[in-house]
Amino acid sequence: MAAETNSKPEEEAATTTTTMPSARPGKAGRIDYDAWQKKTNQLLNDADEEDQAEEAESKAALGLDGKYAQSKAEKEERQKAKDILKAKKALENYQKRETAINEGLKGLLGPVGEEETKSADDAPKIVRVTRDMLDAGKRVVTISDTSGASQADTIVLTSDLSLLESKMKANAMQQPKQYPDDAENAVKEEPEAEQKTRSIFGVIKCFITNVHNCTILLKCKFITGHIELSHCSNVVVRVEKDSTVATVQADLCEDLTIEFRDAPSGKNSPRPGLPTSVYWGEDKEDRIFHAGVKNMRVKVLRDGFVEHERLCDYEADGAKAIGNASEKEFQFVTSIVNDELVTESVVREGGTTGENVRAMTERELKESKEMREKAAKMAIGMAENMIKFKEKGQDGLKVTKSQPEVVETVAADENDDEKEEEEEEIEEVYGSMSKETIDRIIKECETNKARGNEAFGTGEYAQAILLYSLALDKAEELPDAKDPLPAEKQLFPRDVTLSNRAACFLKMGDHEKALKDGQKAREINPQNIKALFRQGLALHAMKRYEEALPILAEAHKQQPKNKQIKEALQFAEVRMTQEMRKRMAG
Repeated sequence: MAAETNSKPEEEAATTTTTMPSARPGKAGRIDYDAWQKKTNQLLNDADEEDQAEEAESKAALGLDGKYAQSKAEKEERQKAKDILKAKKALENYQKRETAINEGLKGLLGPVGEEETKSADDAPKIVRVTRDMLDAGKRVVTISDTSGASQADTIVLTSDLSLLESKMKANAMQQPKQYPDDAENAVKEEPEAEQKTRSIFGVIKCFITNVHNCTILLKCKFITGHIELSHCSNVVVRVEKDSTVATVQADLCEDLTIEFRDAPSGKNSPRPGLPTSVYWGEDKEDRIFHAGVKNMRVKVLRDGFVEHERLCDYEADGAKAIGNASEKEFQFVTSIVNDELVTESVVREGGTTGENVRAMTERELKESKEMREKAAKMAIGMAENMIKFKEKGQDGLKVTKSQPEVVETVAADENDDEKEEEEEEIEEVYGSMSKETIDRIIKECETNKARGNEAFGTGEYAQAILLYSLALDKAEELPDAKDPLPAEKQLFPRDVTLSNRAACFLKMGDHEKALKDGQKAREINPQNIKALFRQGLALHAMKRYEEALPILAEAHKQQPKNKQIKEALQFAEVRMTQEMRKRMAG
């Protein structure tokens, strides 16, 4: 027993000596307390780390580690912060792209503030901007921070700038950009075509800011048809016949004159050797937007004679402070309406959602509403006539089709006058709009859709969304917008464009909008499998697997050989199974 009693303390002693440093003699036979202190501190630190790890593990188990929001308000604040950061990054990327192609031309006539030192006897100064003044790849021109002695001093954007060439791949095959919330990795909107490169000529856009006491002559082509002026005074902007300026934005300027001298409409970009057939102001998209502008004179000249002239002033035109926006931020638009130059307030700002793309005045909103109501009445009238014709057909009348869009019913024994009356009724179906107008609208829609496809192919999804939205917004002007025709007879394929835009929203991680576009496309054309597939992808990305599964299954049923649909369905099934297991475990 004694041996057993003494053995336990020995074991404890042995254990202690392996944990702590031995009390070996230090200098002059003293104990080495430094080693003891270091070891003690190490043990304390280890204990603290263990406590912290246990605390972190407990918080994670309770959802208190900060990874998940603890309230609806906190969740909303976090989402706002993410949205702000996303918007900031998008803006920074946009600014980088702008800087890469922007040529800044400062002080062309001399610095601002030195105009008083110039003598009135000095000869007028003329500065011509040519291609030689622009670095390689620069296609946006910014004229800024300069002042002449008077309007006799001139800056000329010469016709030489119209020869600036920008290469663009018609069917670009470069690697698309990657986004963290990308719900669709490979989408081909159009059949693969031969790789082509096309050239676009001219200046993309022009900015004129902080420029004073001079005349600016625009003689070159502008690809976007757009120039912007801000913080300018005593300046004449002269748009010459070879230029292509459809819209002007002027902000916070004073004593400004804008002259269109035989300038073409934005719908009629001139080509060398061909006369201008449509002049500025003859199309409703030819407009001048302005805010906070005092004493701006707008002139439209033809063959040297002034046809239209108007003086614009934000105070005289009735600018109002609205909310946090001051009177100087109140937006006006000046354009030719019923052969008269008028200034109207903008009541609906432009956006990029597809429903509010075009900035509109109260008059335009009213006209748009009336046009849609008229088209709706026409469609109802057509349907009623078709019903009547069918009822007559049951009494022995012959039913024939005359055109893809309409059904014409003709009685075997009717005379020629009655036939002509029926044909007139059919022609009145779209009587609110001429065939030429419809063709023009469709052409513009198709152009924006094609450009959207190009942007999608190069990974510029935000730009593609804008272009698809422009096409859809313009298509709203077509007579069948309110009461769409069957998919195969649509004047413009809205369902295809909506499906394409849904693909862009999926790429950008905006799954709610992708789902909405897919649903709209299916309402127009229930046979659009791509739209159905994108509905399923959007729901899958939103973790709404129960809703996504039947939609993806239907898409797979319609296209069983589509590998992308099959993979998406398999992923959804796996995710759904995982969710079910979690629920059962909980």
